[in-house]
Amino acid sequence: MKPLSELAAALGMSYTFAESWTQEYGNAVLSRWPIKHLKVQKIFDDTDFRNVLKAMIEVPHVGEVNFQCTHLDHLDKNWRMKQVGAIIRSSDSHHILAGGLNSLNETDYSQERWTDIIKYYEEIGKPTPKVEAMRFLKSEQCTDAKDFAGECESVVVIAKGQSLQGTCKYGMRVDYILASLDYPYKFVPGSYSVLSSKGTSDHHIVKRKHQTVVKITGTAPPSKGIWTTNTLSKVE
Repeated sequence: MKPLSELAAALGMSYTFAESWTQEYGNAVLSRWPIKHLKVQKIFDDTDFRNVLKAMIEVPHVGEVNFQCTHLDHLDKNWRMKQVGAIIRSSDSHHILAGGLNSLNETDYSQERWTDIIKYYEEIGKPTPKVEAMRFLKSEQCTDAKDFAGECESVVVIAKGQSLQGTCKYGMRVDYILASLDYPYKFVPGSYSVLSSKGTSDHHIVKRKHQTVVKITGTAPPSKGIWTTNTLSKVE
């Protein structure tokens, strides 16, 4: 499927895609290593046109890495909470969850900035922004990749009263990379960053690295395996 297939070819990666309500809209995972197993499921139930794409990736010298990509509802808070609850209940192994969660994390903003965000949403006719989905994920002790932030790309502006770069055209963070409580690998300190999509999308690219120490038998010293994950989502 173009342009996804062209992007994967240019990067030398394999990819998988799960369409949502149209053939060219959905969730995708690209990997430089083999994608061994796939599962696509409606997020909440069969009436939900959105899905979560689950991929098991075989990383050399590391083993299996479980990766989940999704895009939650952007209008209905109650439906979004059902979706995020269903994702947690259906996850039976350690994993990374990445994508457009369409929920704000209240600790990213000062009270003044939060008031400005609510006012702005009212002016453009969008529903009042909610934090319940991210609050729930934090209660599940998910690790937020932004806690390992590095240098900011200057073209992606940080609004006054906001502690980090926004990921969408409205200036807020709605795209996340989260590790489950039992995730066995570590984020690399200083590796989280937001890169400008340079006008090709209404969202920016969120990037971070994993790190794990791998034991090597014999006389060779231990080595570190490091890999990178990017997520680029499109808001509706």
